[in-house]
Amino acid sequence: MRIAIAVLAALFVVSCNKAPAGHEPNGPIRTDDAISNAPADLPAQVEAGEAGDLPPPGTVARFVGKWAEDQKSCKSAAWQFTATTLRTPGGTSCSFNRVIEVPGGYDIQAVCTAKGDAVSDSLTIRFAESAKAMLFTSKTMGSPGLVFCGRDA
Repeated sequence: MRIAIAVLAALFVVSCNKAPAGHEPNGPIRTDDAISNAPADLPAQVEAGEAGDLPPPGTVARFVGKWAEDQKSCKSAAWQFTATTLRTPGGTSCSFNRVIEVPGGYDIQAVCTAKGDAVSDSLTIRFAESAKAMLFTSKTMGSPGLVFCGRDA
């Protein structure tokens, strides 16, 4: 009896989350392939957000743009993220092999080069909405908190 109730409850939850046929309220669901195969240098778009605020989720991967450890560093020491690469002010550059959108951010498999050595790395990006910051974690680059500087070139 408990199994039958659990199955019915699961079916009810699934049916409540389905949109009517032919209707996608928030547009198509983005896959990791769509993000990782996007052009490397995307133009600034309406959903770019403003410096100091987090960019909103949209058609461009949310991490794309310039980020820094504080607003003062935006001009002189920004990290530059594209859909497929990362360049840090310290000279590290990464090429993204796979970008997976996960709840709250992204998991990225990358090859990073610093001081001539190429290393495989797993980058973790999460967004702290209340702190207006991107939390970044990497084996090779540590775990800085970064603020959004903008999407301009």
